Amino acid sequence: MALGPKEKDIELSALMGKRIFQSPLNEWLEKYSYKTATEELQTDGPILIIKNYEKGYSMFLDINMTLNSISVYNKGGKYQSFKGKLPLNLKFGMKRDSLYQAVDLRLEDVEDNPYVLTRKWNNQLLQLLFTSKGLNQVNVLAKDTIYNADDFGFIRLIYNGTVESGDCDSLKGKMTWNNGAAEYEGEWENNLPHGKGYFKDQNNNWYKGDFKYGYFWGKGQLSVANLYLYQGDFIMSRRQGNGICKFFIQRGERYEGQWKEDKMNGLGKYMKNSKNYYYGNMSNDKYNGNGKLVTPDGWIEGPFRNGLPNGFLKQYLDRENVMIEGEWVIGKREGKFKFTNMDNKKESYRFFENDIEIIDK
Repeated sequence: MALGPKEKDIELSALMGKRIFQSPLNEWLEKYSYKTATEELQTDGPILIIKNYEKGYSMFLDINMTLNSISVYNKGGKYQSFKGKLPLNLKFGMKRDSLYQAVDLRLEDVEDNPYVLTRKWNNQLLQLLFTSKGLNQVNVLAKDTIYNADDFGFIRLIYNGTVESGDCDSLKGKMTWNNGAAEYEGEWENNLPHGKGYFKDQNNNWYKGDFKYGYFWGKGQLSVANLYLYQGDFIMSRRQGNGICKFFIQRGERYEGQWKEDKMNGLGKYMKNSKNYYYGNMSNDKYNGNGKLVTPDGWIEGPFRNGLPNGFLKQYLDRENVMIEGEWVIGKREGKFKFTNMDNKKESYRFFENDIEIIDK
């Protein structure tokens, strides 16, 4: 029985305390079809319950949409069998007594309940539930997640303003906050903006589109005064998914592509104008990964790091009609470079140190 106590093998534990838009929970939810799951908001929590019967899991999130617990199931009842990796290299169907006797697992029994084994680590609790056929359910619970959230600068609307019109419980209505400094008009559910709606504030910022549990969540348009206009996907008031952003300060510049945690992340195209643009991988609002930068002088293609060429790249200079190949280090040419005249295909080599050509005398 190949089991091990190493906590790095407890992959579900890495999800605990993360919010829906954060890694690795966001990637895990995408892999296990979060969009096809059912959601239920408990108003006395409030706690969001997500259930995916087909993929074999359920999870509880706290008021800040932070993962508090997750359960995965063997096939039975409404749930199909969870196909992902279980903690400690466990397998469904394993027998309770054999696992309890495995010293390295450090499992403890539960008084008066012969069908449960537990283990505590890093403010988390692992629960193993058994039937006569063996291991049938695995639960991972966090001790406390309520303080993990940081929504500074991100809007969430709650029922603590002034009702101006309509029904701000579970129908349609309008609410204002701080004597009209901000307002929302649209659909409500469980005393939270939920559905289609429109938000604006006294600083000429506005959002129009889908709301969920008080957040900008789904498809929408967000205008931040004097900064940008974004149209695309949102999760928890953050730009996440695919979208187009037109920047006001960098007049005429725009980005179209993937977003994560309110930053340009993934594959996309950043345009300064039709003759000056980058297409490729982005991370943290900068060119990161493989991409192609096009300018009026030509283009350069290959790996980028924090906005600069970094690694082996090819560069084409239009005026000279020359192809250059070599290693860049943080935007500077280093070492031997091949120059190819594209008219006659003649090749030559030059050497660089710190982007300065070294010429033998």
